[in-house]
Amino acid sequence: MDSVLSPAAGRASKEARPAARDDRAKLSSPDRVVDAIIRGIRAGVYVPAQRLIEADLTRDLQISRGPVREAFKRLAAEGVITLTRHRGAYVRVLPREEVRDSLVVLEALVGLMAGLAAKRIGEKDNARRLREAYKRLLAFRDDGGSIAFLDERRSFYDTMIAIGDNNQLARIMPLMQIHLLRMQFQSYITKRDREKQFEEYKTITDSILAGDAARSTKVATLHVRRTRLSLMRLPDDAFPTIRA
Repeated sequence: MDSVLSPAAGRASKEARPAARDDRAKLSSPDRVVDAIIRGIRAGVYVPAQRLIEADLTRDLQISRGPVREAFKRLAAEGVITLTRHRGAYVRVLPREEVRDSLVVLEALVGLMAGLAAKRIGEKDNARRLREAYKRLLAFRDDGGSIAFLDERRSFYDTMIAIGDNNQLARIMPLMQIHLLRMQFQSYITKRDREKQFEEYKTITDSILAGDAARSTKVATLHVRRTRLSLMRLPDDAFPTIRA
């Protein structure tokens, strides 16, 4: 569902960037709108509960209203935006129940991801790749509220998926929902929450590097569970409702 290039891909060489632009130029008009909105969400241009202005998109992308409306319908069907009859389109806000259920599923997926990575950490240059991904993430220890941090955290998890070498796991991870969730609750994360997060990233990394699949699965699962329990304690203001 997340059609945006990963942060690792975003750091590709300059020679690859013209090819990416050429690929976007070949997209249909509705696909161009979808791509632009998804990239905007990933870049923090659009945030949960923000209204998407149809006229702005038609102007910026130089297309008619029809493709924009088709793109809105597709993104609404995929759970990325909310369409209302009288107020238009908004970047979707995840309700409390959906956040809870999504994180229960994510606990299992992230635990599996870490366990698979631990089993393959001794192959090729996997240990070096994980150390480098963790080092890049660690650079945001005192800047954990930025969009760059969110991208680097995703890159850290992308690296674990790549090391685990399971294509189906990569396919079923709900990447855009995860990103929307992170964006929605960034302002509620305290300094102590951030410190705890980075302690857990270190524990996950150390367990995988040790090749301990059982421990890697356990600590990664507990990391997501702690996040779920913390978010469930937030006030209702953290889960605003967009009126129709």
